[in-house]
Amino acid sequence: MAVKRSPHSYGHLPLQIQTQSFCNGRCSICPYRIVSKKLDQGAMDWDLFAKIASELASESVLSTIVFELHNEPLLDRRVFDWVKYVKSISPNKHCSIVTNGELLDNFSSTDIRQSNVDTLVISLNAHSKEMYESLNNGLNYDRVMRNVSRLLSDQSLRQKVTLSFVLTEQNVDEVYQATRYWKGQGVRTRVMGVANRAGSLDNYEGIRLKTEYYGSPLPLRVWRHLMASARGVIGCHLPLYQMNILFNGDAIICCHDWNRASVVGNIGTSSLREVWNSDRMNEIRRLLLRKRYEEINSCQECSLVK
Repeated sequence: MAVKRSPHSYGHLPLQIQTQSFCNGRCSICPYRIVSKKLDQGAMDWDLFAKIASELASESVLSTIVFELHNEPLLDRRVFDWVKYVKSISPNKHCSIVTNGELLDNFSSTDIRQSNVDTLVISLNAHSKEMYESLNNGLNYDRVMRNVSRLLSDQSLRQKVTLSFVLTEQNVDEVYQATRYWKGQGVRTRVMGVANRAGSLDNYEGIRLKTEYYGSPLPLRVWRHLMASARGVIGCHLPLYQMNILFNGDAIICCHDWNRASVVGNIGTSSLREVWNSDRMNEIRRLLLRKRYEEINSCQECSLVK
């Protein structure tokens, strides 16, 4: 039985899952190095994950499962086994892993292939080693690129790879070069603007994009302009179409809520459906639609609504 759609749901909903909360990077475009010191950290229990996977199997609206949320998913040696489990009971669900790519060599090509993961998104954010290491602090550029090359050399895995770039004022020229290069190699890319992660990224003003970026295809630029215009009319749309579950089962309203300031329920004690349609979640949506961001803890300082 599919989720009964509330007035606030539309399309197919992505679910982001944090199977553990740690990261091996200290990237300048990410607040992990700060928030990890002040918030509880841990790993998801199998029983909780199995409950989520079981409920997902009967919820057709939740069609995409992203194994990443404020963490590096490949620090969890169970992650491909857990993807495989989801695909075994819900073969039509789209499973994606978003990773910095440094730890891909901890897993064999067979491990990755047999998990039936649909998409591997690798965050590069740069084209040169110098720019990569200035943005992705603590990560080994050469190791990451070896891992990318290994995946691309395997035709069955190559088609699953997307290389991801977060735009900053510092890397904007390199992102244009990188996307042209990788597209020329037949590799998918995606480009996203940097956000202040609901106010938790302390150096945001120093890295936010202040110039126009023309590296994206025209249809994508038009779509982004329309989405930005929509936010101006209806407020932020993220809590209308995504769910986000932390390692302990807490559900936060938005993937940008790094401080976990707006917890709307716990999947250990409630179902996915109950949390999605909870009074608290719907009240936050009403506030967003009225642009009363100051009344939502996680939205007060967010660059997406300012």
